[in-house]
Amino acid sequence: MPLFLSVPAALTQQPEAAEWVQSVRQPWIIPLEDSTGDSRGYRQEVNLRPGLNVLIDDYTLKEELIVETGTGESCEADLALELSFMILGHNRHESVQSGHSFFQAEWCGVDGGRFHWQAGERVLKLDVHIEPVLFETLVGEQLNALPPSLRRLVQNSQPSCIDFWQVCPITAAMQSAIYQILNCPYRGLTQWLFWESKVLELIALRLEQVSQINQAASSGLRPDEIDRIHQASEILQQRLAEPPSLLELARLAGINDHKLKVGFRQVFGTTVFGYLRRHRLEQAHQLLQERQISVSAAAAAVGYSSQGHFAAAFRKQFGFNPKNFP
Repeated sequence: MPLFLSVPAALTQQPEAAEWVQSVRQPWIIPLEDSTGDSRGYRQEVNLRPGLNVLIDDYTLKEELIVETGTGESCEADLALELSFMILGHNRHESVQSGHSFFQAEWCGVDGGRFHWQAGERVLKLDVHIEPVLFETLVGEQLNALPPSLRRLVQNSQPSCIDFWQVCPITAAMQSAIYQILNCPYRGLTQWLFWESKVLELIALRLEQVSQINQAASSGLRPDEIDRIHQASEILQQRLAEPPSLLELARLAGINDHKLKVGFRQVFGTTVFGYLRRHRLEQAHQLLQERQISVSAAAAAVGYSSQGHFAAAFRKQFGFNPKNFP
């Protein structure tokens, strides 16, 4: 029998929660209730500042879970901008695989909805909601670097049938920022300033992906070629310790090696080797941060046979030696 977690019901049962939902830096947590004790978890929401909201779903499920976020009734339409990071698990409503994120912008005239999480899964999802005015302020003059459909949505105050939807892999740099949010070592004012800095970092990293894809689309690459180049980047991220050769990578992605070399720079602004090196070092940074392993172990885990070469590359990218990791 499915479990239920209802946001409207929680608001009814906790009258003070209505104030928390509107307050800044006042987290509101709804625990998952399971009489058997087999499933556990929570839904947490906090406004970091006016116009910037973070939502975390964290569940370990034995049974299917249905999360009701609103009444499902019609309401006044507003423009919703959401960056969602599906770290673990998946739900039927959004159809996004684990390890991927989506960026969505659309006019929404419905109060919430229902999300079905699958039984037997560990679910971990972090959403960032941004109001259009704040988004435009953050992006500033770089708005022109974004896709036309997204730009028109943000700049137009009138409801529109246009929407924007884009799914991309969660990068190692994003994983690191998410880990720091979920494992923040601070409390009080410092905690919220730290959270906000990491959320802004996530927004910047995700917008970089949006901008790269937009640049590639205007470069003459076909949509299927862009997809194959992104597939090649995912293969590299999965095989950091033992990466394929350029020819093998091209074959695995279903694209010729010349198109891969040229297109990779157009999409990601760097060479295949430069992309591999950056993600190796980001992964090593994350390993040192999360697991407190030795420098030699981190170097080996991402494919460096020479600790000296690893230390030099790490220092060049992050500005300090890995042995002096803070």
